[in-house]
Parts: sequence; C-alpha cells; structure tokens
Amino acid sequence: MEKRTREYLRVTQQDSDRVTGLSIPTQPPEAFHSFYEDFTLRGIRVDRFQPGFVSCSFTVPPRLTDRNGNMAVGAIANLVDEIGATMVYEKDVPMNVSIDMSISYLSTAKLNDELEISAKLLGGKGAFNGTLVLLKNKATGEVIAEGRHSLISGVNTSPRRPEVTYCFYDDFALKGIKVDQLRHGFISCSLTVPPRLTDRNGDMAGGAIANLVDMIGGALLHEKDAPIKVSVDMSISYLSKAKLNDDLEVSAKLLGGKGAYNGTLVVLKNKATGELIAEGRHSLFRKPTSKI
Repeated sequence: MEKRTREYLRVTQQDSDRVTGLSIPTQPPEAFHSFYEDFTLRGIRVDRFQPGFVSCSFTVPPRLTDRNGNMAVGAIANLVDEIGATMVYEKDVPMNVSIDMSISYLSTAKLNDELEISAKLLGGKGAFNGTLVLLKNKATGEVIAEGRHSLISGVNTSPRRPEVTYCFYDDFALKGIKVDQLRHGFISCSLTVPPRLTDRNGDMAGGAIANLVDMIGGALLHEKDAPIKVSVDMSISYLSKAKLNDDLEVSAKLLGGKGAYNGTLVVLKNKATGELIAEGRHSLFRKPTSKI
C-alpha cells in the first residue's frame, strides 16, 4: 500500500527538470495575470459575451492532460474557477475570493477535443455571488463537467509577494511535495507554495488547491495495473489563503467506499499557524475491468 501510494505521487526526473526550468518572472502588485493563470487559460477563445453570461471555445492541449490522456480533473477545476470568476470581475475593484466550488465530472475530455465552456451568473446578495460553469464536447454535445462556484467580491488582499506513467501536468502540480506519514487510508504531506502555483494576487490559486484535492486523495486508492479511477464529484470549501512560500500540511483520509465507489477527505493547513486553508471532498469511481 505504502509503496503504491508513494509511486503514484512520484515526480519523474525528466518532468521535474522541465518544471524546474520554467521561467516564472516576479510580477508587480498591479499585474493582471500570473504564470499560473496563463498556464491554465492560454488558447481559450471568447465566442459570446453578455452581462451575466459568457461562452468560450477551448481545444484540450497536451499540457493539461493527465497520465491517462484525459483532461486533468484539476485543469477542469481551474476553468470553473477562472471562467466563473469573469462573471463578477470589475477592473480596479478588489479581487473576488472563492468560498466554495462543487464540480460534477460526468465524462472525460481527451487531447485535442474541442470544448464549449459556458458560464452564467446565478445571482447574488450583497458581496456574495454564485456562478454555474458547464463544459461540453463541441462535436458530440456530451457534458464533460458542471461546476458551481461561490465567490465574495470586493475583498481586499495583501500585495503580491498501462504501467504507472507520469505526465507534465501531474508533475507540475506535485513537484516539491513530500510524504510525511502514510498508513492504510491516510496520508499526510508537506508542500511549500511555489511561484508557479500562485495567482495574480500572490495567493495559491484555487485550481492548484483543487489539483491537490484530486491528486492526494486519489493516491489513497492507487493500485498498480488496476483500472483507472474516475472523478465523479469534488466539493471544496476555501476557508483562508496560502501565500507564496507558506509551508502547508496536506492530509487525506479515505472516508469509505461501497463497491467501486470511494470517498476521500483532503485538508490543507498552514503548518506554522495551524490555520485551515481548504477542505475538499472527492468522490471517485473505479472502472470495472472489461470482460470482453
């Protein structure tokens, strides 16, 4: 069990070197984009926009695919975060802070699939707003994922400061993580927030946190040569912020399972203060082995 879990979280030397070689410039406080946001959004095209609604096109690029050749779960969460937030964006107004994000993963998107990504504003009360983001395959109309994203706007922030295989996206998300404790149904890891995973405000990006909920929780169920796990649902509550170079404790436990269905709980805390950064619940389904 311990060997399988450590193997799942291992970063290859080749992709580790590629991530290390990335040039991530220091950005001033007024920067409109960060490296992480550009990594997520590069290639997206806005097709239609009106107050409270946006529709975009996006072709799944190699950098956002996981080890199974599907668009990574965390990459989809990034889009729910970024595209949904555009619904309440106002220039020169303090940023929007994610409060809760819940995503249902209904099918998978493959490399080079053309996606339609639409977001609409569900409504709001005071500074609180809710958005709905839908990802569909343009060719087939199949729904890939549906995400609900709750935000508070106008919040001031501090200035910027078949065999197990691996892929660039997984290594991009996991490089630097260290396994501290591992036993059946539980794992605890350490991670120092790196520049590549921060947003334009110097905080750890909402999508980067979603990546960890996906990857660390999924590691508890990893079995070599077993059918792949499919994310069914992920719900994350964002309770505070993690800054560049903060030391985090990322722990996950297996809540239980029935048949091929399993649930995990992932918690991110600031090691120095004990402050809770986020709590995520992740439901996964292991595809049965084909009898054909």
